[in-house]
Amino acid sequence: MARIQISQINFPVPDFKCSLLSKEKVVLNWLIKWLDYAIGANIIQYGDFLPEKSKLASYLGVSTGTLQNAIRQAEDMGYFESRQSVGTLVKNPNSKENIFEKTGSKKDKAVLLIKKYILDTNLKLGQALPNVKEFSRMIGLGDSTIRLALETLVAQGVLKVVPLKVNKSKWVYNSLICPDGIQFKGVNLVSSIAKKIKNYISQNCNVGDKIPSNSFFSKEFNISIRTVNEATRILNEQKVILSRRGRYGTIYINSPEKIKMQKNREEKSLFMSKGKTQPLQENYLYCWEKTLDALKKYIIQNHQSGEKIPPMRELACILNVSTNTIKRAISVLCEEGYLIAQRGKYGGVFILEMPHQQKESEAFTWLALNPDVVKIKQN
Repeated sequence: MARIQISQINFPVPDFKCSLLSKEKVVLNWLIKWLDYAIGANIIQYGDFLPEKSKLASYLGVSTGTLQNAIRQAEDMGYFESRQSVGTLVKNPNSKENIFEKTGSKKDKAVLLIKKYILDTNLKLGQALPNVKEFSRMIGLGDSTIRLALETLVAQGVLKVVPLKVNKSKWVYNSLICPDGIQFKGVNLVSSIAKKIKNYISQNCNVGDKIPSNSFFSKEFNISIRTVNEATRILNEQKVILSRRGRYGTIYINSPEKIKMQKNREEKSLFMSKGKTQPLQENYLYCWEKTLDALKKYIIQNHQSGEKIPPMRELACILNVSTNTIKRAISVLCEEGYLIAQRGKYGGVFILEMPHQQKESEAFTWLALNPDVVKIKQN
């Protein structure tokens, strides 16, 4: 697959002044004629990518939006196939195979809903359809989406456009629709990418590992970073991964499939150790969350209930963390009722109730749920 260069387009540009058609239609007809000529002359091949839209639009003397609309119509006719962040690829119109993974869109959904309307209302051939705004209200989709769907049906021959007045026309039912298959079956692109990311991390990462960045997945699957962001949001909701701010990155938590495949692995729980030194929980927690536990231990070992704890700067030096991290940990302990902060000359942070560490019953409950770990440690 190669990208076509503007210098390879040895074909006369369209003449818009001598045509009664709109610029989009003129560009559409030019694209089809140029493709037939270039393929026949072996200048380009099926599978090549179109030049950048901005450069091609400048070459033709039209706006990028006009060119984009013409390409969309040519794509509906089978001449192109597009993928976001990849490009527009020249396709054999006689081939029904999809080069890219087939995904659904709002336009595809609108096409099927308009077909369903035609069948449900028993519309006769030659009768006019509602206008774009009426369809938008009935279907609940935007005007632009409805207009694209109607143009797609015109390209498919289902509808035809009949001019009425200046800048006005009506959409007329032109060809019978088969009632079978009027159902939206398009695969959502975000869901598809989410499955691919899930498969990748389950095969290449252990539970607790930091997974590759979203930009890595964008290049890996030739998809936009925005789509990857939406896909990772789905995986967060499914509790497959856990996204953390800043340097903590995104951690692979767990999945039912991984647990079934690795019943004898230590890494199947967040509380199990990864190797002999680095606990898996260390990757999972924010710095203030780890500091929270350390601060509890410090208070238990050095203070009694009712006493005033050291200032935040001193605690930061003792625990070797930033003052902001200590401030966040103290705030949580205040919310939990262990500490109280008072202002003024005699103010400070005082201990209301001694914090407690993990209870033995909680440890025994964890061991009961993970008996294989004891066997592994003994061996």
